[in-house]
Amino acid sequence: MAGRKPLPTRLKLVKGTARPHRMNPAEPQPTVSVPAPPEHLDDTAAAKFTEMAVLLARHGVMTELDAGALARYVVIWRRWLEAEAEVKRRGPVVKTVGGNIIQNPFLSVANKCLAQLGQIESEFGLTPSSRTRIRMAAPAETRDPFEDFLNRGSTA
Repeated sequence: MAGRKPLPTRLKLVKGTARPHRMNPAEPQPTVSVPAPPEHLDDTAAAKFTEMAVLLARHGVMTELDAGALARYVVIWRRWLEAEAEVKRRGPVVKTVGGNIIQNPFLSVANKCLAQLGQIESEFGLTPSSRTRIRMAAPAETRDPFEDFLNRGSTA
């Protein structure tokens, strides 16, 4: 599909760009939650997943549907850490078997990971520039229908 990616209705409301005639009434509205880290993550990545999920949920961004995107984020984050360790250990340039000096291949891996991390961080609103496009609305007052029923019954 050509053109810009459509924004979720919740994000349109937060940004103040929602137009009733352009809203999708059947759009899923998942609830904010902190999902468990996927089993394929190692301990370090799982800990980072949980840390980020709690942080994102606190800001109303994390739902169970976002677990895959966050898992990709922590996998790339872990790969970036490993590549950075190799760049630190060997330096930004290395000597080949033939004696030529080339850029450390791990530097390319680290740079690619940084670009991918930046894209995912932008999706979650984790960069200063992506946050400037979001205006937080006042939280809606939530009412418990059962509490209303009980209160209505006591005043009659």
